[in-house]
Amino acid sequence: MTSRKRKLRAAAVPALATVLLLLAGAASAGAQGQYSYTVSLGPTFGGSLDGEPDGGLDHAGFLASFSWRTQPRTCFYGSGAQNVCRLARRFLTFALWLLLPRPCLTCSAPAERELGLCKPCRRLLESPPRGAAREDRLEGSDGFFWLWVYRPPLDQVILGLKYRRLDYLGRHIADEASTRLGIELRRADVLVPMPMHWRRRLARGHNHAESIARPLARRLGRPLSTALRRRTLGRPQVGRGRRQRLVNPGIAFTCGRPAAIRDRVVLLVDDVVTTGATAGKAAHALKAAGAGKVIVFAAARTQT
Repeated sequence: MTSRKRKLRAAAVPALATVLLLLAGAASAGAQGQYSYTVSLGPTFGGSLDGEPDGGLDHAGFLASFSWRTQPRTCFYGSGAQNVCRLARRFLTFALWLLLPRPCLTCSAPAERELGLCKPCRRLLESPPRGAAREDRLEGSDGFFWLWVYRPPLDQVILGLKYRRLDYLGRHIADEASTRLGIELRRADVLVPMPMHWRRRLARGHNHAESIARPLARRLGRPLSTALRRRTLGRPQVGRGRRQRLVNPGIAFTCGRPAAIRDRVVLLVDDVVTTGATAGKAAHALKAAGAGKVIVFAAARTQT
């Protein structure tokens, strides 16, 4: 390949990424509001895509970075037209990801596939002391297993899954859990994600615990049940102290389909456990509905 052809090819890839980005904005402008774009060629890397991983392209010395910001949606519940535009935007976003490598959720360096983190940040993840994840206990449960200590950079992974709808992170957590704790977790007969109140789920658009539980159920070869329901909205546990979490009166659960868990070993799946107050009450509700045993799995546990 001649030098001229190499230069043309190197310039064409960032240009194509720019066109796809503009098409993505045009497809979703009616549903999401006005956007601002920044496409630059230079040594910088960054940007964000409305809750999707940042994008960039390092090709023949060029780097394309972009960002777009949205105004609040005019319709909370959405409409058919908005849903179509949203699907079109996600499709074009996926096309961008084929060209632009995902940056690390913490430092924006090129990330590896696992957990959306680069190698240096991945090495900073703190696993529990040897055997601690197999000996831990929560009130009301018959076992508690977890993978990491909740601290940076893992906090960005959990926040990305929880608030940015990066569902692929749930699959990565499920992969790690089935690899490291597969023998223990396969003791369960059925998996149940920690439920959200329907109003909170409607606002966020998904249940992040289910984003972990669903792929984990496939990897363990176990069924998934959404029999557990959160009866009260309550106050968010984020930012509350240990005493406030333990006495939070807004936590109440009910089981809508007891037959799905009766006399079975249930694996209750959540993202983070702090005091165990929420998981404990959920375990009590499952046992009251007839579950034989309740095992709790969480991606992380905070240091208390």
